[in-house]
Amino acid sequence: MSSRQRPTAYLVILDDSSGREVIEANQAFPADDVDLATQLHDTAEAVRSRLEGLVVERVVVRRADRPPRASNTEGPRLRLLMEGALTSAARSVVMDTVLGTGADTGTWFGARKADVDAASAQLLNQHGLHSRYTDATSAALAALRRS
Repeated sequence: MSSRQRPTAYLVILDDSSGREVIEANQAFPADDVDLATQLHDTAEAVRSRLEGLVVERVVVRRADRPPRASNTEGPRLRLLMEGALTSAARSVVMDTVLGTGADTGTWFGARKADVDAASAQLLNQHGLHSRYTDATSAALAALRRS
């Protein structure tokens, strides 16, 4: 979330056909400075359009982890709304779309959340990408290994 309450969605596409994971595509989808309903719609449509132009077998949307203590701030609420919009958009294009927490992505990866995040950070470092793509890359790694 930016300081002006504008969410950004991050997309990472991985290819493992060579026997190792390679980032094939990555893209950020920042929301415009418009009302919330328009932000959700426009970002979801942008992601939907991008997915339609790719060959993707599975989509994993990484949802926010449960905070250690409840929070009534706007940021987490906006993230949850955006996650729902993005999941719906992805599901309309890719039937094998799932939504999971960091712990879920760790399990699907075959380890723990910390392990999939560490693998994600290493892959991002190899490709010279910013750490803001960590959650999306972790989700992509989980998508490759989820049965």
